[in-house]
Amino acid sequence: MAPGPLALVQAFVNSVNVEFGPDHFATVEGLATWLGRNGLDGPRVEPGELDRRDAVILREALRALLRENNGGPPDPQARRTVEHIARDCPLVVGFDGKDGGLGLRPALTDVRGALASVLASVAGAVADGSWQRLKACGEHRCEWIFYDRSRNRGSRWCSMAVCGTRAKMRTYRETKRIHGETG
Repeated sequence: MAPGPLALVQAFVNSVNVEFGPDHFATVEGLATWLGRNGLDGPRVEPGELDRRDAVILREALRALLRENNGGPPDPQARRTVEHIARDCPLVVGFDGKDGGLGLRPALTDVRGALASVLASVAGAVADGSWQRLKACGEHRCEWIFYDRSRNRGSRWCSMAVCGTRAKMRTYRETKRIHGETG
């Protein structure tokens, strides 16, 4: 689990298990349940179909950026997508009611405010340098979001036992196939 506000970003992007499902944002009701479970609900937070679609689009754009954190190629479209959605999710500088700290908080109290909370967490992580530690698993079938706690920030997989082993076996088989054909 990622520390602090990055845990929200991790939970948001992991709202779908790419390999096995389910997708918590597949329905408006699922999105509403997820928002409630993550403390982003309120009297004005009543998602509709367009909100659900925007949540999915933002989630997948963030996943693409997190692939970059794990050595993937830059994704200019993902950056444009995040900027596009952020235009309708304003943030303001304000004091946190919990600890009194100054930071970014949503200007709205509806679903746009909930998405702004996710974006504020991203902005805070970029500012404090922790963003680079949040990564999409390097196993293409998985893409689970994990927090890299290694000293050199060199972790590639969410789980060495599962995804790391898959990747190493695939490399082994490919090497064996190539050498078998040419040797």
